[in-house]
Amino acid sequence: MVLDSAQAQIDALLARLNPPQQEAVTHGDGPLLIFAGAGSGKTRVLTARIAYLIASHRVWPDRLLAVTFTNKAAREMRGRVEALVGEAAQKMWVGTFHWTAVRILRREAQRIGIIPSFVIFDEDDTRAALRRVLDELRLDPKRYPIGSLSNAISQAKSELKRPADIPNRSYQDEVLRRVYDSYQEVLRRSGGLDFDDLLMKLAELLSTDAEALAKWRDR
Repeated sequence: MVLDSAQAQIDALLARLNPPQQEAVTHGDGPLLIFAGAGSGKTRVLTARIAYLIASHRVWPDRLLAVTFTNKAAREMRGRVEALVGEAAQKMWVGTFHWTAVRILRREAQRIGIIPSFVIFDEDDTRAALRRVLDELRLDPKRYPIGSLSNAISQAKSELKRPADIPNRSYQDEVLRRVYDSYQEVLRRSGGLDFDDLLMKLAELLSTDAEALAKWRDR
């Protein structure tokens, strides 16, 4: 049996972990916060934890979500789990925060007023859109550099601020609000979301739609 074989591998892996790592891997129900520095075996512990849940507790792989900061780390984690539990690992959700947001938003798009086939704007797309906005608003890109505007909009989105939430304390604030608002309109007309929108829209979905929150929390 595949899972029985996986269990034997996990038992062998557990034997190579130190007591705190073993405790993390075999933790029961409820949240667990782990503090660990670089090179302390975080990925090994998380990989073993996932495999342990699949093989020992018969948790369905498609009910597991592992979030990483980079695509490389996600591929590495999936590969390690697959080496332990086989093809079952392919049904897991393993990816970056943005990858996870994309998968959820495509399924729940209509709940927050976007189209499921939305286009993702990368950095070049964003700069092109901002150049268009500056032209439409007749703003000098030398006075209002695109890079600075892009960073300011990204910062606002990371704080979950919409254009109307930008404080109007100076003319610079007013310009930022106008540019931000026009940029969002370009995205809307294009059926697009930028990287910051992915996280912002997901936060909006889960904080305003109780049904969606319950659905994804219980999955």
